[in-house]
Amino acid sequence: MKKILLLILPFLCLYTSVKADFEFIGEIKNYKVFDNRIEFKLTNAKFNLYVIDKNIVRFRFTNQKDFSLAPSYGIIYSLPEKSQFEVIEQKEKLIVKTGELQINISKNPCRVSIYDSENNLINADEESFGVAFDNDEVRCFKKLFNNERFYGLGEKSDDLLKNGKQYTLWNSDFPAYTSRNDELYQSIPFFIGIKNYKAYGIYFDNSYKSYFNFGASNNRFYWFGAEQGEMDYYFIYGPDIKRVISDYTKLTGRIKLPPLWALGYQQSRYSYYPESTVRTIAKSFRETKFPCDVIYLDIHYMDGYRVFTWNKERFPEPEKLLSELKSLGFKVVTIIDPGVKADTNYFVAKEGIKNDLFAKYPDGTYYQGEVWPSWSFFPDFTKEATRIWWGEKLRDWLKYGVEGIWNDMNEPAVWGQNFPDIVLFDDNGYYASHKKIHNVYGLSMARATYEGLRKHSDKRHFILTRAGFSGIQRYAAVWTGDNIANDEHLYLACTMSINMGLSGVPFIGSDVGGFIGEPSDNLLVRWYQLGAFTPFFRAHSSIDTRFREPFHLSEFVNVHIKNAIELRYKLLPFWYNEFYNSSISGLPIMRAMFINFQNDENCYYHDAQYQYMVGENLLVAPVLNSFDKFKKLYLPKGKWYDIDENKIVDGGNWIVKEVPINKVPLFLKEGGIIPLQKVLNYVGEKTIDSLEFMIFPSAYSEYNFYEDDGITYEYENGKFTLTKFSVMQNSKSIKMTVEKIKNDYQSSVKKYTLTFVGTNSPNKVLLNGKETKNYSYENKMLKIITASNELKTLELIF
Repeated sequence: MKKILLLILPFLCLYTSVKADFEFIGEIKNYKVFDNRIEFKLTNAKFNLYVIDKNIVRFRFTNQKDFSLAPSYGIIYSLPEKSQFEVIEQKEKLIVKTGELQINISKNPCRVSIYDSENNLINADEESFGVAFDNDEVRCFKKLFNNERFYGLGEKSDDLLKNGKQYTLWNSDFPAYTSRNDELYQSIPFFIGIKNYKAYGIYFDNSYKSYFNFGASNNRFYWFGAEQGEMDYYFIYGPDIKRVISDYTKLTGRIKLPPLWALGYQQSRYSYYPESTVRTIAKSFRETKFPCDVIYLDIHYMDGYRVFTWNKERFPEPEKLLSELKSLGFKVVTIIDPGVKADTNYFVAKEGIKNDLFAKYPDGTYYQGEVWPSWSFFPDFTKEATRIWWGEKLRDWLKYGVEGIWNDMNEPAVWGQNFPDIVLFDDNGYYASHKKIHNVYGLSMARATYEGLRKHSDKRHFILTRAGFSGIQRYAAVWTGDNIANDEHLYLACTMSINMGLSGVPFIGSDVGGFIGEPSDNLLVRWYQLGAFTPFFRAHSSIDTRFREPFHLSEFVNVHIKNAIELRYKLLPFWYNEFYNSSISGLPIMRAMFINFQNDENCYYHDAQYQYMVGENLLVAPVLNSFDKFKKLYLPKGKWYDIDENKIVDGGNWIVKEVPINKVPLFLKEGGIIPLQKVLNYVGEKTIDSLEFMIFPSAYSEYNFYEDDGITYEYENGKFTLTKFSVMQNSKSIKMTVEKIKNDYQSSVKKYTLTFVGTNSPNKVLLNGKETKNYSYENKMLKIITASNELKTLELIF
């Protein structure tokens, strides 16, 4: 017996130790109700429940003496002073009713279950575990349902569906990543759960290294947590997916309208130098008439990689160069890394030291990490004074004629990848180590960049960032990092961009053609075709690759590339309109099929992630394999207009479409309207005085067309025009009304061409009630030309 006890004792001790370390929140001891929250005291924790809205509730737990006072990096939405909710106490639980939700909180142990207004269970803590603390680590265990799907988490290089997998959120510079790599440049701790076609979202507001396990290696629960900090999460109920994403971006912010030129084609390389090379590139674009708006300058324009400097040998007269490029219609975007060379004779380093603006060790010594300039200081962007100073540097930078800033290496990346955890940051006056700040460093740098540019210029400038966190959409566009020129990454360019949209980031794209390696001709063509239909459209390649500007390529390639770029420019009014819609709603521009067709099971299938909707009505099915000659795609129920083949197709089916190298399957949903313009070499080359509207009538549809100057922030002061097109169709007629909802911007458009597709030839056309013969019908298309300011009503009688 003694021997048995001796054998068992170590295991009992181990079990006791583990149990003691893994501490659950316990039971409710007492609580107090306030106007916008309920505060609970639990056995092992504090718990606050905040009612943000009738469908948004915040759950906050800590095992510390009190909650942190440090402001959130992701959340910008303020808690209302008074919320509408009711608290009902029962013997074993509290019930909190918000109008749309019923939250049951069991008393012993404290567990949360969330129901809709019809008493359907939406989400629940796992009964035995709930919220737990393991020393500094925090976790929340949720009940896992068999029919539940999970999506989100931002920049992840795998499929859209996250079930059965575990993920780590820790911003990492991972060049040449694959579909099996997890930690990449962006960390967005927001996901969407969908059960029985009803959606909710959870945003975990914690910037420490975090983990999300969606049933990996167990079928009992899913969980999320972090290595430190609080268990602080927002629950957002839809049940519409669109509402979940829209409300998430209400909490974390929405994009501002970028300058119109930023939606054009952008050309980059690591690197263009000296300035004679940049001039040659620019002139070649104009001579060969490949549309292009932006040229990038990568790190070789700098003096020894010192930020805010020019290499005087390579770029002796930068202001003159940028002025010449501007005259050719080019905007210049320069790369700006956070690492400031630790050279005490260098003005940026001297100013940062003098004003105490760099991250430092606990002993007060400024941290130095090795990056491009060699040993470097790192600005503490969590400090307001640093952000203001950085903005002043950008003000001086703009004087050269720079129009955009490209934030790179801001994970923050250092050689060896390991930024010491003990490095300290200001954390907006609350002080924190690198463990907390790492994931929000890129976000804070983007904030400093945006605020500096906004403060010192009345023009919209373009900001691009590699690293980010929830809320990055407030400040910058994002690209998917250092990808590879192969077919796998062409697939990833599609799925990763869609996934970022699901995670609240609409201005997204990839390095067209692949940054690392050499793409085949077919791969390059297919990538440009995809790029033309992603919100951010930039080609970029590494220093050891061939020059890939379109005019350097074979005739076979550049013909198809030119077609793709020209189609992008033809659709610029459509793209700009979708950016406006996203700035208002927070919805992605490039949308997973199930966002628009939530109740269609086919839209959740694996193959459906290789097609997407741009906005509400345009379906894009890019060819994502350089060898494919056929594309399998799904058309949801309803009628669709096949733009390439000029025919109407019935939906509700998977189809296989032949796709020769010059074709990208595009379908306009019934009821859709698409504005188009003439092709330009660059935005602003000519005044846009006419637009075409492609119209596919349905029983009833509406389209609001947005216009502003595309340059300034005057639209925020109401200087824009919004024109409402309403179209009604029956067996005998099509009626369209045009109404100026808002007309505070003087549009340059004088003429509309209205192109109706999928219609028969009319017997009569009435323009503003009067019959007109000013139309043509050919190839099943009816075209009507009219003055834009005169169009009020149009009726087609059959």
